[in-house]
Amino acid sequence: MPVAGSVPEQQEAEIDLRQYWRIVSRYKWGILGLAVAITVLATLIVFSMRPVYRSTVTLLIEQKQAKVITIEEMYGLDGSSKEYLQTQFEILKSRELAARVVKELKLDVHPDFSPEPEQDAAGEESSFRLDWRTVLPKGHEKNPEISDEEKFSRIVDRFTANLAVVPVRNTQLVKISFESYDKALAAKVANAMAHAYINSQMEARVAMTEQAASWLTDRLSALKTSLDSSEQKLQAYREQNDLVKTGDVEGILALNAKQLQDLSQRQIQAQFKLSEISKRYGPKHPAYVQAEMELNEADMAITQARKIAMSVARKEFRLQELMREVETNRNLYDTFFTRIKEANQTRQLETANARVVDQAVVSSIPVKPNKKLAVVLAFVLSLMIGVLLAFLLDYLDSTFKGAEDVEARLGIALLGLLPVIKGGKKDGCAQPTFLEDNKQEFAEAMRTIRTGVMLSSIDTPHQIVVVTSSVPGEGKTTTSLNLALALGQMEKVLLIDTDMRRPSVAKACGIPGSAPGLSNLVVGSVDMAHCIHHLPEGNIDVLTAGLIPPNPLELLSSKRFAEVLEQLSGQYDRIVIDSAPTLAVSDGLVLATMANAVIYVVRSDATSFHMARTGIQRLQRVRAPMAGVVLNRVNFSKASKYGSYYGYYNYYGNQAGVE
Repeated sequence: MPVAGSVPEQQEAEIDLRQYWRIVSRYKWGILGLAVAITVLATLIVFSMRPVYRSTVTLLIEQKQAKVITIEEMYGLDGSSKEYLQTQFEILKSRELAARVVKELKLDVHPDFSPEPEQDAAGEESSFRLDWRTVLPKGHEKNPEISDEEKFSRIVDRFTANLAVVPVRNTQLVKISFESYDKALAAKVANAMAHAYINSQMEARVAMTEQAASWLTDRLSALKTSLDSSEQKLQAYREQNDLVKTGDVEGILALNAKQLQDLSQRQIQAQFKLSEISKRYGPKHPAYVQAEMELNEADMAITQARKIAMSVARKEFRLQELMREVETNRNLYDTFFTRIKEANQTRQLETANARVVDQAVVSSIPVKPNKKLAVVLAFVLSLMIGVLLAFLLDYLDSTFKGAEDVEARLGIALLGLLPVIKGGKKDGCAQPTFLEDNKQEFAEAMRTIRTGVMLSSIDTPHQIVVVTSSVPGEGKTTTSLNLALALGQMEKVLLIDTDMRRPSVAKACGIPGSAPGLSNLVVGSVDMAHCIHHLPEGNIDVLTAGLIPPNPLELLSSKRFAEVLEQLSGQYDRIVIDSAPTLAVSDGLVLATMANAVIYVVRSDATSFHMARTGIQRLQRVRAPMAGVVLNRVNFSKASKYGSYYGYYNYYGNQAGVE
């Protein structure tokens, strides 16, 4: 016996695209309605928005400019790198440059940039504007005062939010764009940004040149002082040592060298003479003493000459040192003097490193909002949202829609589907619709169920058929009544109403509610002939509930009821029992143990998967012989979106009796 809710794993894993299409088809009007509503709303919003215009100026930033002097070299700037261009792009985006343009164009008083609340023609704040801060607790009140700096900062923020600086790839060009509600202002601001950048660069370079010239002037004064000091030291040294010019020292050195040469010759001669005399005379001989005195005088003269030579050499070294200092200071002074003259002469010849290639012009076509694109996107997005909502609603909707839901969720065969009875009574009472000529669609569906019941067990026919449901209002009485009428065309059938708490078969068949029935028969107060009522138009017998007992479950569980049911089984080919709902009471469980087949009625778009599964599981626990499920009140025109064969019920039902 299949277990309710058991579904093959392969079936669960399958992705049925047709099922998705059926979901979309089912909610198509809701999806389209949502899409139209959102699109209309988006259209109204888009067409009520103020158009935004954009103007663009193209600027060429040259990495190297024509200049007379290379002040950049003094500061170590290199304009040939990529970092230089990137730096210029960031300067164009800087708040300082933006603030300069805001001040230049006086945008701080322009209504599009003013941070003050909008005012009406009288100059007062519009009364219809709601300040949400008034509803906040204390401590969140509106700031009473805003400083001028903060106001200006907000204006600059709004300005930069509408400004775009985009470099052109692999070029030295950059496009400066500005967006504004005022088309003329957009072009004016874009051009002003370009010229402000050029002027700022010019001013920066002039300031750099002036700063360099000022530094050179200060440095030149210090160099002049150093040069004068070194020259004074040189002159004082010459005067102190009686040196008129550098050649004097060189002459002294040459004379001293000649004197040393002569003295050396004299010393050699004195040594030779003393050597000759010492061979003939002793140390005390006057000739020896005289020769020794001459040698000593020569030695002393050489020593004195050497001292003089060393003194002159020191003077010459000091003189050269002072002269080199003077020369160095003079060279530095001349270099700085030449550079400062060049800087002063070329200060007014500085050129900008950028120029405007294309001026910004007033645009007549707004860039925002793109009305066509916005409307199309709103429609497409709303359709997507509608489809997602449809899938969400379908996912949250746990009711049965078609045969696929019954077989997939319950794992039990579907005997058939009963359509919605159009034009029926509104009191919810069951009706013998099978007998009505204008309800051929319903009659054909009931014949299908009848065939399913008869073919489900050909060898051992299901003589006792119990019809039940999960809760009241699902159509079990309608199903049992019309199934009995359908079977009555071929067999001798008895319809028994065992729902003694809410009996409705008597009313549906036009039998008085006070007429004796099952309860009277079981207790033995009335004989069987007076309890069974015959419906000649349907060719069936009906055993109503009779007098409502205080304990229906005990009555149905009694041996007397089993005996009555066995006695009736011997008189009829088929007995159809209308049972109470399984989730409400346990009457249906007791009857299921006595039946040969149990038909479970599920109402389309009303019964949840959980309720039906729980009711069937209760029946399966008592080993009830489940014959199948009947899906009641199916809107075939609506349900055809869930399957391709539902429409044939309409076709064959409407064509019945025509062919």
